[in-house]
Amino acid sequence: MVLSRRALGKNCLALLAASAFPRAMWGVPGPFFSPQRDKSSGLPHFTADNFSKVFDPAYLSNGLIGIRPGPNPLANAPTCVSGFVFAHIPYGMQSLSPAPYPLETDISIRGTRLLKRPDLVKIERQNLDTSTGELTTRMVFAPGKDLRLDIEVLQFAPRSVPSLICQEIRLTPTADVELEFVPTIDTEGVPGNMYRNQAPERTKIDLVAGFESGNGLSKLGAALWILTPDGAAEKREPFLTEYGPTRSYIVKARGGKSVRFQTIAAMVSDSYHPEPDLEAIRLASWGSLLGFETLREQNRSAWAELWKSRVKVSGDTDAQRALDASFFYLHSSLHASTRTGMPPFGLSQFSHYFGHSFWDTETWSLLPIALAAPATARALLEFRLRGLDYAQRQASLYGYRGAQFPWEAAPLGGFETTPTFADTGWGEQHATPDVALGFWEYQLATNDQSFLHQGTWPVLKSVAEWIESRGVFSERGFEIRNLMGPDEGVPNVSNVAYMNLACKMVMSAAVRCAQMAGVTAPASWNKIRDTMAIPINKTKNIVLPYDNPPASSSRAYSLGQMDFLVVHDTPLSLELLRNTHDFEESLHNVKPTGALMPDSDFAIGFAAAAVAASAAFLGEKRRAAELFDASWKNVWVEPWGMIREGPLQDYACFLTNFGSYLQTVMFGFTGLRVNEGSWTKYPASLPAGWSKIEIERVYVKGEPKRLVATDGAPAQLITT
Repeated sequence: MVLSRRALGKNCLALLAASAFPRAMWGVPGPFFSPQRDKSSGLPHFTADNFSKVFDPAYLSNGLIGIRPGPNPLANAPTCVSGFVFAHIPYGMQSLSPAPYPLETDISIRGTRLLKRPDLVKIERQNLDTSTGELTTRMVFAPGKDLRLDIEVLQFAPRSVPSLICQEIRLTPTADVELEFVPTIDTEGVPGNMYRNQAPERTKIDLVAGFESGNGLSKLGAALWILTPDGAAEKREPFLTEYGPTRSYIVKARGGKSVRFQTIAAMVSDSYHPEPDLEAIRLASWGSLLGFETLREQNRSAWAELWKSRVKVSGDTDAQRALDASFFYLHSSLHASTRTGMPPFGLSQFSHYFGHSFWDTETWSLLPIALAAPATARALLEFRLRGLDYAQRQASLYGYRGAQFPWEAAPLGGFETTPTFADTGWGEQHATPDVALGFWEYQLATNDQSFLHQGTWPVLKSVAEWIESRGVFSERGFEIRNLMGPDEGVPNVSNVAYMNLACKMVMSAAVRCAQMAGVTAPASWNKIRDTMAIPINKTKNIVLPYDNPPASSSRAYSLGQMDFLVVHDTPLSLELLRNTHDFEESLHNVKPTGALMPDSDFAIGFAAAAVAASAAFLGEKRRAAELFDASWKNVWVEPWGMIREGPLQDYACFLTNFGSYLQTVMFGFTGLRVNEGSWTKYPASLPAGWSKIEIERVYVKGEPKRLVATDGAPAQLITT
């Protein structure tokens, strides 16, 4: 079985990707590095101290800027900025674009340049502190026998001002020396052209660049303030090189004494401001006014607040490591200021899935985000809301009413932008009820009354109208024909169980939402909900994946679709769920090659985690433990704890898997279900070896609660 547009996989590498950055910058999985723990917080420090092999670089982000510093973080590195897009080569559709790296800094001593002489540089250690989002690199530059420079580079992406990225170079020479620091806004490999390389008249700024993306689809502004807190630097006039705007700073250093060179960089796309180059100057200046240390302290405070929602597991230290990485990278890649949705790889890259938003957001990640950071969850739905007009136009193009949400939503506009070679773009229409369910679950989770009228009701109304026009009544009930379900291997089937159950849930939600909004829902909505056709094998009493599937012995038989809905409280009897789960589990031994097979070479983490949630819910504790382990251990990437989409891929930081792990633990194992009444609908059922799940703070209907779940008893939501 091929699952959920994942068939794109490696075939989606842009031709541009091969030329934009050297392959060594992206790396491949390297040797195993054991993460250390912060003794005060218990949160992991991911550390690399073996640089003999190339590995996936670290990833820092705050939801608006993402960078991938290599072992030498002063060298050019892949960068992405929210809203900075280009027309993809060769597919033509809107895609997240590579952006200039704002932190490149050369260091020259006695005419020898650090970036020109990597043979004179020894990288000793890199450390990523997940409690603060800080990456620290230690290295040595030895330009002569009588001179050595110990260098420590600190980088972080401030959550307090997410349009900024910060760097401090702390350099200690062994002898008195004159140092030349040469920062550059490096545009090498970025498609497009520069329209500004110097500051407007009477403007104080160290460096500035205005950049237009390939095909002129968007603009980006970048501006740098340079601070030298240990003494004034002699500034040379800025100039333009083939790589971008640059300038030199001369600093006199004493042997054995440290000097600091700080960069506060602002990066702004025109999706946030129509004059991004000028706004970047203002924001960099604001950062300079606050100062490096204030930004660092604010960032640490923001992370400390977020980590109050850490998912803590007793009894499985390996699972704890995976959950901490999941929490860190998911929240690193998102922010309440995010306007461009949630790409499956965040801002860690542009090549795979192009910065588009999929069902990944609402089906796999929204709930754990809503419980930890409700404002961020709302921002993700506001992205969909801004695309509602396009969804309504798309429905009309297909001859339907209401709104048909895209399979791949463009970062700017939220319209359909699936590459035209992929039949998911017109076939995988279950994205529409997926989005609607996300709005409804957010509404129930947060009790956000202002959003009820502004967002939830307009979307549920439009999707209910689409469902009504999309299906037909027959002797069987209400049928939805001719579409692709989550299994991409079967492109034209009818009454996909996942789709029809999701639509049934949406119609129920729309009826209730209408009441909450003070509106009378059409009587037809109740009829559709009550008569929705669900394909069932009455002899085996199991849910079939769709009408007339192939024999279960066939490799084309679709699996796992009911597992996707378990934590969303699918409207099926426990008997049907159990029978279907048991039947599909029996097929794993004879069909070990599918994407839903946790032990196969193609296993996808989010899908395996969903099966683990089902297994736990049905009391199969040992199986739940095996499945959850398999969901992340087969795709874990050292040294930074980033996750691949599937075991055979060599690119990482797949947020969908991270979201699914958190969702499985927070809901599947605890028994919580988001609804209008009590969330403790089912007793907690923990995997074998787990004794407790705790979260210091989750937001339940707008109120902070402490979650404690022990096996066999309803989870406790304790007022804090």
